[in-house]
Amino acid sequence: MFILFWLILVNLPASAAGDTTQTPSVIIQDYKITPAVLTAGEKGTLMVTLKSVTPGTKTSSITSGSDTASLSSPVIPYIDSVTFKSKDIELLSADSKFEGNIGPDQAVPVTFYIQAPQKNGLYFPEVWIRVRDGQSLKYPVPVNVGTQLSVLRTPTLSLENSFPPMIKPGTKIDGNITIRNEGSTQADNIQVTVNGSSPSVIASGISSFQIANLPTGESVTRNLALLVDKNIQAGLVEVPVKMNYVLLDGTTMEQVGSIGLDIRGVAELGITAVETTPSRVAQGEKFDLMIRVQNTGTGDAKSVSATIDLPIGGTREAFVGKIKPGNDAPATFILEGAKAGDYPYKATISWNDDWGEHSFTRDLSQTVPGSDDSGTYYTGAVILIIIGVLAFWYWRRRADSDEMV
Repeated sequence: MFILFWLILVNLPASAAGDTTQTPSVIIQDYKITPAVLTAGEKGTLMVTLKSVTPGTKTSSITSGSDTASLSSPVIPYIDSVTFKSKDIELLSADSKFEGNIGPDQAVPVTFYIQAPQKNGLYFPEVWIRVRDGQSLKYPVPVNVGTQLSVLRTPTLSLENSFPPMIKPGTKIDGNITIRNEGSTQADNIQVTVNGSSPSVIASGISSFQIANLPTGESVTRNLALLVDKNIQAGLVEVPVKMNYVLLDGTTMEQVGSIGLDIRGVAELGITAVETTPSRVAQGEKFDLMIRVQNTGTGDAKSVSATIDLPIGGTREAFVGKIKPGNDAPATFILEGAKAGDYPYKATISWNDDWGEHSFTRDLSQTVPGSDDSGTYYTGAVILIIIGVLAFWYWRRRADSDEMV
């Protein structure tokens, strides 16, 4: 019996354990009543927007024998029903308006067809949301029937901008910004100010402008020029934009937006020195040629390489790698021996940065001096002097003999 029990345990299928689940929940993100103020007995619509607010994920553990695996998945609420409850306002459409899942960041609109009561007033019907195995919700919605009361409507300003997708340090860029009113009422006396952080990014010319009024749903576009400092660090730079406006009751409001600039440095390479090892090249002997390459730009130079067409045997290409701004690195070529003489050649430096591939070519020259023959020259000069002296002595002696005769 013991052996039979053990065989049953071994052959059991993989089991799930350790299921950890967050409690699913939803909220009413927004609501809209059309028309905004109902008259007595008037028909209208109530639209509510549902959104999932469940944090985190659920984790399940799968065990098979001695192995355990964990699986994670987002918690997705399941809505059993969305119902409209009111003693005063009549629901003309079906009671349960929605059933199903609401995924992460998904907004689900639900619309009810309603009829106002015959008496004016402010009513608060409730929207009931039942969440399966989660937190249910009761949400009161104010419905205005023929009264002077209304929910305070306010403007909501949004900022859009149009600038180049990538920007070089030390440049002036032209673009525009668009102020749009996405609120429920008009904004008046709008003051827009670009608060650049000096000296990184500042406005070139006008840095602020005035908009007399901006009705809801409309927008205004203005041109804007910005100066970007040469020494700015590469990366995403946020330029703050402050928007002040006045409400209908005279209250001053402030919103802050930003202009995002993608700063990309530019690599600028040059040759600073050409050296050999040994420093004095002898004909017929091997030597190393080293070309020092420096980056004087504002961005990393990547995949730096150098080639030469020097008519001397050896390596003709050298890979340097990455050179950061303000640094240099050597490109080394191992060359065979050569005869004495001057060897003109071209050196080509290639690299790439965030702006693409680049290269330049320089005309250079390598001299291979001849061997030292100074001793031979001295010996020849001495021999010539001796020959001259002997010739002069012989000529004088012969001249003296002729006079005696």
